[in-house]
Amino acid sequence: MHDVIFLGNMIEPKGGIYDLFSTLLSVAAIVVLVLGVLIAIIHSAAKNTTISLTNENLVIKSSFWSKKIPLENILIDEIKPINMSENSDYQLSFRTSGVNLANVKMGWMRLKNKSKALVFITDKKNVALIPTKDFQILFSMNNIDEFISKIKAAR
Repeated sequence: MHDVIFLGNMIEPKGGIYDLFSTLLSVAAIVVLVLGVLIAIIHSAAKNTTISLTNENLVIKSSFWSKKIPLENILIDEIKPINMSENSDYQLSFRTSGVNLANVKMGWMRLKNKSKALVFITDKKNVALIPTKDFQILFSMNNIDEFISKIKAAR
């Protein structure tokens, strides 16, 4: 058996609990700052998200989730405006890869009806439902009726 020849303790930090408290406040401030920057980036991305129509494709350009969909993959006759506040079939269930903030919802999500959706929502009352062969697209826009007439004419 070995005998203890020396036993020592680490020197107590100078400043005690007050230094710990100031360190925690510094960490909290950094976390809040980082979250604020991320939210600003997401809002900027939402503001710069566009949907365009060519003779062959529907193109969604976003900072994070862009997509080019051939018109033959879109179920054009099923495109319609929806109010997500009233239509429970298209409520978001959970996000698989995206952002789900109070006023901005973007990315891949599952709907309550279990279908997969690519979502770009900033206004729940003005959403274009654009079904494709593989998934749904939910896109907030002001001129949904004009969009529907243009995509039907492009067909």
